[in-house]
Amino acid sequence: MATTSSPYDIIKTQDICAQTGREIAVGEEHIAALIETPEEEALVRVAYTLDAWEKGPNLPPEASLFGFWKRVLPEHNEQPKQLVSPDEMFDLFEQLADTTDPRQVTFRYLLALILMRKKVLVYERSTPPSGDEPGLLVLRQRVKGGEGPLFEVVDPGLDDEAITAASEEIGQVMNLDENNT
Repeated sequence: MATTSSPYDIIKTQDICAQTGREIAVGEEHIAALIETPEEEALVRVAYTLDAWEKGPNLPPEASLFGFWKRVLPEHNEQPKQLVSPDEMFDLFEQLADTTDPRQVTFRYLLALILMRKKVLVYERSTPPSGDEPGLLVLRQRVKGGEGPLFEVVDPGLDDEAITAASEEIGQVMNLDENNT
């Protein structure tokens, strides 16, 4: 197994349906999913046609679904667009709310930082780690005309270098545009 300076790597696959083997067409709406397996340290991004996804993803043995989002395959010569909108990132953030898996906790924390940068979530307060209890970020969803709900996000205790490296990997796999806040 390779070691990395961040909590995980993300391996991008071709835009071919993982269940049917059919190539995803340009302009076609489909599901992009992150899969993890016990023998692979990296998360693997795979694609599913909408029909295949509705039948249920056919995951490899002992693999688990880490998270997913809907996307449209861009033109080959088109400037890559952000694969995941802030709303889709927020949905993924909410999907991971009850996780205790360390990699998913880290992923959710990094999503929270990105969502704060995108002004979807607003920092309210934080609590430092105490004994066996981890540190927490308390964030509020920004909504028009009022106060949104609060979210507690476990701080996995990453150093700045690990946060930067992992955030860049997430940004690359999701084609996040740093200038699009």
